[in-house]
Amino acid sequence: WVSGFLTFFFPGASPTLRRAMLPWHVRAGIVVYVLALLAAELGFLEKLTFLQAAGLGKYSSEALLVNFTALVVLLLGAFVVLYVTAPAQSEHRLGYSSVRKS
Repeated sequence: WVSGFLTFFFPGASPTLRRAMLPWHVRAGIVVYVLALLAAELGFLEKLTFLQAAGLGKYSSEALLVNFTALVVLLLGAFVVLYVTAPAQSEHRLGYSSVRKS
């Protein structure tokens, strides 16, 4: 966090330093995001384990809700990671760009 703050928010950082740090900054952000997703999934698993220990049925509505929410969070996280890691398309498929080059 400190290196990202000093590199990208601090006005004295050079553009070459920012360019060199950008891939590391993106990778570190993806790692932190995946760790947050894993923590959320473990929280869902813990909640479901506590509910089942208290006598909740395996296919009850609460169990299905927790499983469905965990699946949605997992799919959302996978799509976000895929979107961030996908190569950027700079030109339109017909050969023109939405940003005018001068």
